[in-house]
Amino acid sequence: MTVLLFAIEYILVYISEALGILLALASSLVIYTLISIINISDMLADALENITILLIYIMLMSGLPWFYLSQNLLVPGVYTIVLALGFWKASAKNPNSTIRELLESLGIKRENLKRNFLIGFVGIPLGAAEYYILKPPPPTPNFSVSYFLQTTIYMLIFVAFGEELLFRALIQKSLQKITGEVSSVFWSALIFAAMHTVWRSIPELIFVFAAGLILGGFYLKTGNLTGPIVIHAVNNIVLLAIMPYVA
Repeated sequence: MTVLLFAIEYILVYISEALGILLALASSLVIYTLISIINISDMLADALENITILLIYIMLMSGLPWFYLSQNLLVPGVYTIVLALGFWKASAKNPNSTIRELLESLGIKRENLKRNFLIGFVGIPLGAAEYYILKPPPPTPNFSVSYFLQTTIYMLIFVAFGEELLFRALIQKSLQKITGEVSSVFWSALIFAAMHTVWRSIPELIFVFAAGLILGGFYLKTGNLTGPIVIHAVNNIVLLAIMPYVA
């Protein structure tokens, strides 16, 4: 499955966006067909359904006519759908859960909240390292408080929350039941890296894989998604809203 995801991303980025989208669509249809007609374990079906959400995410990012929207709406537009799919998947598994129970089942807990926010400082050196890999240009001529605040909101509420929900709380957690704890961290990190093929950078793939190991390790160790969300958000804020102005 990881090979398939790398292949889809490679085709999207280097060969044909339309062909990559069609492959993602065909793969999601095949997966759901197989789940429907073949007697497989609930654990494997759960993992495959989570991969299908990832394929939908690929199609959302690549196939919908987002150019009709302001670029300011792109991130919340895509990740609101990702979050909705993630919570729908979780609620389908726990239909009688309260909202608090549903959040806790995903690892979104209030316990050790201060510690988990402090863990987020790990994102500072990670974001600085990723900057020197990608070297994104400053999005504004000078440092802008409004851009910094917008980036902080987008990265924390949408991107980091959406991706950690998908890659750690859903994919890693479902793989853990099949492959074991350590292997689930490895495979979810590899899948996380595959989704960053769009940057056309081998060093970036290696960096994202390593970051995925760190994020997955924190989630496995603490059982709490808050820490990985904050690390992820801080990394992206440093990468996009701080380092381009100070490096």
